[in-house]
Amino acid sequence: MNKDNYKNAVNQICASDKLKEKTLEKIKQRKTNKISYLKLLSSVAIIIIVISIGMFELNIKNNPEEIMPNNKIIATVKNDLPRFKNIEELKEELKENNSSNINFKSSNKEIVVEDQAVTRGVLESAVEEKNSIVNSATKYNNDYSTTNIQVDNVDEADIVKTDGQYIYYVTENKVFIVDANELKVISKIEIEEDKKQFSPKELFINKNKLIVLGDVYEYEEVTVREENSDELKYEETENSKKYRYSDKTVLTSKNLAKAIVYDISDKENLKIIREVGLDGSYVDSRMIGDNIYFISKKYSYYYSGIKDEEILPRVQDTVSKEQSKLVPCTDIIYFKESENNNYMLVGGFNINNDDQMNVETFFGANDNIYASENNLYLTQTTYDNNYNTITIIYKFSLNNSQIALIAKNEVDGYLNNQFSMDEYEGNLRLATTYTTKENIQEQITEEAGNSSVVKIPENKYSNRLYILDENLNEVSRIDDLAKDEKIYSVRFIGKIGYIVTFEEVDPLFVIDLSNPQNPEIKGQLKIPGYSSYLHPYDENHLIGIGYNTKSNGHGRITTDNMKMSMFDVSDLENPKEMFNIDIGNGYTHSEILYNHKSLFYKASENLIGFPVTYNNKNEVILFKIDLEKGFEKYAEIFSEKEYYNIQRIIYIKDILYILEYNKIFTYNLNTLEKIGELILD
Repeated sequence: MNKDNYKNAVNQICASDKLKEKTLEKIKQRKTNKISYLKLLSSVAIIIIVISIGMFELNIKNNPEEIMPNNKIIATVKNDLPRFKNIEELKEELKENNSSNINFKSSNKEIVVEDQAVTRGVLESAVEEKNSIVNSATKYNNDYSTTNIQVDNVDEADIVKTDGQYIYYVTENKVFIVDANELKVISKIEIEEDKKQFSPKELFINKNKLIVLGDVYEYEEVTVREENSDELKYEETENSKKYRYSDKTVLTSKNLAKAIVYDISDKENLKIIREVGLDGSYVDSRMIGDNIYFISKKYSYYYSGIKDEEILPRVQDTVSKEQSKLVPCTDIIYFKESENNNYMLVGGFNINNDDQMNVETFFGANDNIYASENNLYLTQTTYDNNYNTITIIYKFSLNNSQIALIAKNEVDGYLNNQFSMDEYEGNLRLATTYTTKENIQEQITEEAGNSSVVKIPENKYSNRLYILDENLNEVSRIDDLAKDEKIYSVRFIGKIGYIVTFEEVDPLFVIDLSNPQNPEIKGQLKIPGYSSYLHPYDENHLIGIGYNTKSNGHGRITTDNMKMSMFDVSDLENPKEMFNIDIGNGYTHSEILYNHKSLFYKASENLIGFPVTYNNKNEVILFKIDLEKGFEKYAEIFSEKEYYNIQRIIYIKDILYILEYNKIFTYNLNTLEKIGELILD
């Protein structure tokens, strides 16, 4: 089959709009489980597959280069998702969304799963599974710090990385490469071109490759009509006389999320080997093997006369012949009910080859990001017609830098952070906090002097744990987990889940997830305060970092100083707080409460720590962990500048490195003696 005949044949494999609409109507009428968008238009997909799969297999053998560059046929078969038909449809959606400030969604019926008993044998198996996973997660082979990540083999970008010899640090719009032994700057990356500035946010290290991620701000002078200025003004020059409207020149900017790959074989002479960009602002990223996946968000808008190129998002890749190109509207995935003005772009590329970056674009937004080795999940918080919070989940498959949006669904409530999600054996587990409306009575006095009692709704909180299958269809759930409280931290470890909720006390729930069809709360522990972050210590112990609480004198509870607790979870039905330690006094704050990457952890020495701020002082606090004696304060090092926040704490062998905005301090980790200081230019 020659190229022209192939194109003609493919063009004939088109389902009518009427058939698509009819199929969608049938799907919408279903009242059972919420259906993932992987199965949307399934009737249409069957027609396409039957007709096209034979031609696809034949042509890929004869002309593989005609199929693989754009994945058009593969996308049709594997990723049957709704996309814009043309630019006019996209403009109409933008116009409609610009007129609405609130995202509403329709809520489907809920499904209640009947309780089933879990046998003791299954429970013991779950404990064994939990033990092996915790051992794997807390085993450190390198004698230097690595980023505290959520999932093994899925690296997360951070402002500092080390390979044991050099420190790579993002600060003040620059990237510094520092010789860790001599404590001196080897290289500095600072990119600022004419009318362009690159602002680095985070980075990865992969052998002799440095990947810097951030935003490019491009400035452009634009002439616009002055507001309320329709009067013609006379203007005379040497060559002409004319009337013109009063205009003015303004400076505008546009963002591009960029990943720059450097060859750092020679640390003093860095070489840029590749640059890739996604329209919008940098959101987050992951590195799996040699593949980088990064995400951007682009706000889009509509006005009369807007040009197509102003609407469509742009992608860049220096290995492509067209280094910059627009994403066709027919490639943009579009869910009618999303009602959002943001494009989300997810790009994937391999740092060791010249294959073009793969990009998936959809119309929506994101709040939290979770990634396993095989899948990426983005979530978006929105509201239904009753103003109840809804979380939309988008699932992408990841395979050697290939990206495909394969499923979409929604659940009630909102997620606390990325640790509220976890993928295990093909299922996605997630915990949400949602609101319920309950009627309360209130006395109302009318003008005539008569009074009547009316019922008005009051929002109450509750929590839920979901288990969704590979297509994001609901498998089971636990309802009304700690009513009238909110989720403050979550950690899934193998077949066990830990959830901390809080209103006045801190219940730690231990949940057996060994039977996905019947998750079961096995035990709970109530103590004062709450934990904002949970960290696995070993197979039987869990560390919680959060706040103490106290009465505010008016019948309410308020936060006090920070605290750290050690929980014994060896008996799932009887979790215990073994010991705890107070941190600081009065109002105390630490980045660890909302950013797990700020944790210092040296497992070989049983040391744990983080930066802390209280009483306008910034310090590093390290604790020694002893299961018999409890937490013991090991080191307390104050910043020399009162208002300089400490960014990170890392170690290389027996040297402690404290990174501030423009300085790096070193200490002997055994004697705590100060060794050196480096001022960053």
